[in-house]
Amino acid sequence: MAQPRFEWTPGVWQGWRESDNPYRQFKSERDRAFALQALQLRDGDFVLEVGCGYGWISRVLLEAAKIRWVGLDRSGSMLRQLRTPLESYQPAVLLGDGSRLPFPSGSFDKVLSTGVLMHVEDEFAVLREMHRVLRPGGILLCSMNSIYSPISWGGWLRNRHKKGYIQKYLRPVIYRRFLQDLGLQIVHVTGDGLLSTGALRLGRFSLPPAWAFPIIRTLDSWAVARFPELAHEVWFTAVKPSEPRTS
Repeated sequence: MAQPRFEWTPGVWQGWRESDNPYRQFKSERDRAFALQALQLRDGDFVLEVGCGYGWISRVLLEAAKIRWVGLDRSGSMLRQLRTPLESYQPAVLLGDGSRLPFPSGSFDKVLSTGVLMHVEDEFAVLREMHRVLRPGGILLCSMNSIYSPISWGGWLRNRHKKGYIQKYLRPVIYRRFLQDLGLQIVHVTGDGLLSTGALRLGRFSLPPAWAFPIIRTLDSWAVARFPELAHEVWFTAVKPSEPRTS
C-alpha cells in the first residue's frame, strides 16, 4: 500500500517560521533576503511561486515591487491562510501540483520554489515544469537540502517516524547538473547555514543552545560564503538563456 501523504498545514510552517527561537528566526529572515536578492524584482514582473504555502516569502515579494504574482500550492488550508493577510495585493492563488503547471510555456519572468522541492516525490519533474513556464531571459530560483550538511543525518533520523513525510538530502551537484542539462545558466549558489538553520528542542533546552547563537551565526556566515554546498539548504539562482544553446 502507498504510504499516506504528510499533510502540510499553516500550523506546521507557522510554528517553525514564526518561532521565538533565534536560530529559526535568523534562517527565516535570511530566506526572505535571499529571495529578494536573487530575483531582482521590477515593477511589472510576472512571478510564479511554486509551493507558496501561507505566504512567508510571498509577502516580501509583493511588497518589493508592483509585480503580478501567482502562487501555487497543493494545500488548500495553506492557500486560505495566505489570502487574508495578502488580500490588498489581490493575489492569484491556485490549488495544484508543481509537476503539472497549468500555464503556457514562457509565461513568467521569474519562477521560484524555496523550501519545497526536498519535500515532494519528484522534484525534477517540478523543475522541468518551472523551466518550461519561464520565459527566455527569466530567472529561476530554487533550493534543496544538502547531504553534506552537518545536521543532515540528524534531520533524516528525526523525520523517519513521520508517516508519509518526505525530506530528501542530496548532493548539490545533482541539482547543479540537472539545471544545466535543462539549458539554464547558474549565476549564483548560496547557503542558509551549517548550524544556524534551526535548533532541536530537548525539553526546555535547545541544541545548539540559544546563548551560542551570536557565535554560530558569525561562523556560519563565514563558512557558507566560502563553502555554500555544506549548508543545510542550498539555493540556486539560474537564468534561462535568451537564445537556445548550440552544439
